[in-house]
Amino acid sequence: MYSSDKIRQIDDETFQVRIPADRDFRILQLTDLHLGFGLISKGRDRLALDAVRIIIKRSRPDMIVLTGDSVFPFLPKAGTLNNRKQAKKLMAFLDGFQIPYTLVFGNHDCEMGSTCNKEELAQLFKKGKYCIFTEGRRALTGVGNFLIELVDNSGKVLLPLVMLDSNMYREGGWFYSGFDCIKEDQVDWCMERLNALKQQDPDIKAMAFFHMPLREFKEAYEKMKLGDKSVLYRHGSVGEKNEYFGISKYEGTFFDRAAENGVIKWMFCGHDHLNTLSLIYKGIQMTYGMSIDYLGYKGIKKSYIQRGGTLITRKVNGSVDIKMVPLGAVVSTRVRGVKEKTAGL
Repeated sequence: MYSSDKIRQIDDETFQVRIPADRDFRILQLTDLHLGFGLISKGRDRLALDAVRIIIKRSRPDMIVLTGDSVFPFLPKAGTLNNRKQAKKLMAFLDGFQIPYTLVFGNHDCEMGSTCNKEELAQLFKKGKYCIFTEGRRALTGVGNFLIELVDNSGKVLLPLVMLDSNMYREGGWFYSGFDCIKEDQVDWCMERLNALKQQDPDIKAMAFFHMPLREFKEAYEKMKLGDKSVLYRHGSVGEKNEYFGISKYEGTFFDRAAENGVIKWMFCGHDHLNTLSLIYKGIQMTYGMSIDYLGYKGIKKSYIQRGGTLITRKVNGSVDIKMVPLGAVVSTRVRGVKEKTAGL
């Protein structure tokens, strides 16, 4: 685990990271790396790792957050089911930057038949030299539900980062049972933690990171296309075929309860590799991170407008700026009802 005089672990579900008071703090979201590290995927893995190097150099982050599907133990694509080896290679790669990083699990990090389950991967990631990770409260659904509190020199919490496991597939059916969602016990835990922070500081604002988009993301997008002015467009586009959102068919309460609670103002996800959209809905900015994937989707190696990272900057005055960091020069912002433009870093 990352060891520094700037970080301390409070308990099994909480870290505190001291950040500079005199400059902005930059968080780079990377998502859906889909690294295979197998016989079949060597060439595409090199492309993905090179892309990450470029984006990190370009964005100069203080912290990196991976929002799931970092590794891809899928035999037909990677040539291996050994996600233990994949996780170790990923950690060695990331540790080489000497930048603290953290992560949540996606739906592909532990494919059916892979060497390790999430609990076992968690134990590996806890050993990363620059990794900030814990499996969190064991009684909760999922693995890796925890908080990273960014604090000042006095220990005051400036910005909590809520890390959540959005789970994989419904029990018993894997992919054919449909995507799962953030469960009620996880929501209860999250709101409990946010309420405690709100008692200390009524004006506290938080970010949440998870893999799969919430149903409300699609709901907000469809409202915006119909001209609903309560939904604000920030950046990006929906590049998935037929405007696809990889949401769960099972209703969850996380978004509604977060909106009611009022502390979480920003949510970041991955999962849909061709979507880069960012919208504000009911006071919460929901953002798809730009993806890295060269391996998961058929033909995606030739696609480029969605590939990159997402730079989240907490400014000295407490405001937050979110920008796409495209691997190429520009990125598409084609969205029905929004004037077309291009965006870069």
